[in-house]
Amino acid sequence: MGTRENKPVDVVIVGAGLAGLSAALKVKDEGLSYVVLEATERAGGKVHTEISEDGKRFYEQGAQFVNSEMTGIVSLIKESGMELEHTDISEESIVINEKNKRVIELRESEGEKLLDNLSITSDAPLSEVLDQSIDTKWEKRMLKSYIAAETTVNSEHINAKSAGKLISRITTHENELKYQANGPLNNVIAHLEKQLDEAIHYCEPVVSVMRSGGKYEVRTENNNVYTAKAVVLAVPPTVGTRIELDNQLESHFGRALDSYLDGSVIKLTFVYADNFWSHHKVNGKEKKVFGVIYVGNEGVNVMDSSKGEDENRLTMFIGGDKAKDLVNVPPQVRENFALDRLTEVFGDTAEEYKDVEESIWVDSPYYGGGYGAMVHTDGNSDAELVLGKPFEQVVFASTELAPKFPYFMEGAIRSGRQSSERLINDLKR
Repeated sequence: MGTRENKPVDVVIVGAGLAGLSAALKVKDEGLSYVVLEATERAGGKVHTEISEDGKRFYEQGAQFVNSEMTGIVSLIKESGMELEHTDISEESIVINEKNKRVIELRESEGEKLLDNLSITSDAPLSEVLDQSIDTKWEKRMLKSYIAAETTVNSEHINAKSAGKLISRITTHENELKYQANGPLNNVIAHLEKQLDEAIHYCEPVVSVMRSGGKYEVRTENNNVYTAKAVVLAVPPTVGTRIELDNQLESHFGRALDSYLDGSVIKLTFVYADNFWSHHKVNGKEKKVFGVIYVGNEGVNVMDSSKGEDENRLTMFIGGDKAKDLVNVPPQVRENFALDRLTEVFGDTAEEYKDVEESIWVDSPYYGGGYGAMVHTDGNSDAELVLGKPFEQVVFASTELAPKFPYFMEGAIRSGRQSSERLINDLKR
């Protein structure tokens, strides 16, 4: 098959997730010509909704939760014709350990204080920092499990200094899980796609970005070549490593890209007729359980994902190494694993579910895994600064690089906007 040249543009945006779509809108608003190249048959990346055959029930396969401080995604939810609904959480809701039903006060733990301490300077594994700083064995195990579930990477693989910097970029004063959209988040993606006209080219996996004659040639697996003055690589860093870069770009961005380790998560949502976890006995008293951290199964947690008048739902997140262990077993084995964990806490009632939906984000060649990639122990703790700053009219954008709310939808939006603004400023010089 011969090479097919396309009409030159000012900017090529690689990736049509929230970061790429947001970057494209900024470029469009500046009156520049552009094209968006998406490797798969759909836009949205890790924002994807599965709708039941009868259309009465939908599940967010990936990103799901927001709060009012996440102004970018909240605006898009409302612009796409939806409203926010409260997640079923209150001041009285508690998080417990699975074995002894012990109430977990994360913000009062020594580990949480440690993670909030932004003076962490060691590139050692985060697990080592926790081991050296926390005396209680149970608290160490609890926090490691919490971290593996929240970041979808086990703490032994995470660069401690980078983790401290990451926490400093999550500055919200409101629960990150406070709201959900009252409709499918696919609506947000469709709203963005509509604004970008015919500029998105689907099923165009990019294989190389090369400099030629003062411009860039972006080549896809289909042997299509797109020529541009500038390029926004709106893909997770781990996906970026699979794209061949011009020697000068590789020299500049290579180590930063190689600094990341993909997260891994399996998400199972169970639908119930009754929210039995709202009347759960803890130490002889009836309590509303919002979440469970499984200290004995590192990387596993459960949360109440019910909202408004919707059905009662519990969502289990299996993150990090545990997700990698379970990804290759039959679906029924994963479901049984999840049900065993739920019955361990709530009894046989947990087996009386109406429906269950599973989504897997492990080792995706185009979306990455988990909620995002984390800087590993041999990586550059400043990698996000390198990738998010334009070099020779090329810049990266992804939720990992966000100035605020990294690893959330809001982070992807802000990273896409910021990276494209910086690139546009470079082009104007």
